[in-house]
Parts: sequence; structure tokens; C-alpha cells
Amino acid sequence: MKLSKLLLAVVGATVLLGALVGSASAGRFSNSARSLNATWTTMNFAGGFGTVECEVVLEGTLHNASMTKTPNTLMGYITAGNVSRCRRGGATILRETLPWHVQYESFSGTLPNITAINTRVIGASWRIREPTFGVTCLARSTTTEPSTGGYTLTNGVITSTTVGGTIRCGSFTGTLSGSSSRTEEAGGRPITVTLI
Repeated sequence: MKLSKLLLAVVGATVLLGALVGSASAGRFSNSARSLNATWTTMNFAGGFGTVECEVVLEGTLHNASMTKTPNTLMGYITAGNVSRCRRGGATILRETLPWHVQYESFSGTLPNITAINTRVIGASWRIREPTFGVTCLARSTTTEPSTGGYTLTNGVITSTTVGGTIRCGSFTGTLSGSSSRTEEAGGRPITVTLI
């Protein structure tokens, strides 16, 4: 009787430790895509004399099918972008500055249930026209003033991408914000992310 209880306790402890080690040692992410497209029906740049509201599409590539969870690791590039139209003010992507560098920053959630992957975008460059007086300025994200990207995950699938960051634009500082209405692989397939 004592031997069976001891064996049961050992087996239970082994299973528990195996589960803890499996989730804690996952040092890499694996993704199902090498490219991604994100569409924002409204991306905002607030500051100066008002808020610019535009429809934006960005395309990017990922360097590898897997990546380490190491902050500031270059994971890919934003390779193309377009401002379709603006409801307030105006914006133009400075395409001559592409590609923009996308760096891994952190993740949100508790392992193994990740709810978001957070990134920094360096080199993102825009010409902004504020809505009140039509004044234009140039905004460029840098290592000290990065724009940010957050990829929201639901059951391991990227469901949206948020943008953020506080960036200087001429003589004032503006805040970038917005959540994509669509984030997917080229061809319209969903992007999945798993721990390995």
C-alpha cells in the first residue's frame, strides 16, 4: 500500500515538473507566415492642432519561421505601406525610407497562454498634415522615440495589430494610435503563433 502511494506521488510530481519545465523553457516563438498585411480603417496621429485620422495598409516580412524571445531582436521589416484616404488632415508614408525595422520587445500574458507580442518599429517615416490649418511636418520613429506594434493573439491566432508611440513631428510631439481591422498573411490566411 505504501509503495503504491509513493509511486503515485512520484508519478504526479514528475508530470507536474514536466509541465512546468515545458512551459518555462519555451524560449522561442514559431509563426505560420513569412509575410503579413495589416489594414487600419482608422490610424490616428494626435498632436499640434488636432488629430489626423487615416486609413492605412502596411505590409511586412518576417525573417524566420521562429524567433527568440530576446528584446530588441530584429524580427522583420515593414516593406510597403499606403495611406488610402484620410477623414481628417492628411498623411503620406515616405516610401524612400522603407524598409522599417521591426524589433521584438516583449510578450503579454502568462506562459504558455500569450495574449500579445509587442514590438518596436524603427525608421517609420510619415509626412503629416494637421486638420486645422493644414500645417505639415515630418515624423520619424527612432530608437529613442519608437513607434510600437502589438499583435493581439486569440487562441494562438493574430486577430489584430495595434500601433502606438509618441513621436516628434516638427516643433510638436504627436501620439500614434489605432487598432487594425485585419491582420493576415499574404493570400488572406490567418497567422498563428506557438511556443517552441
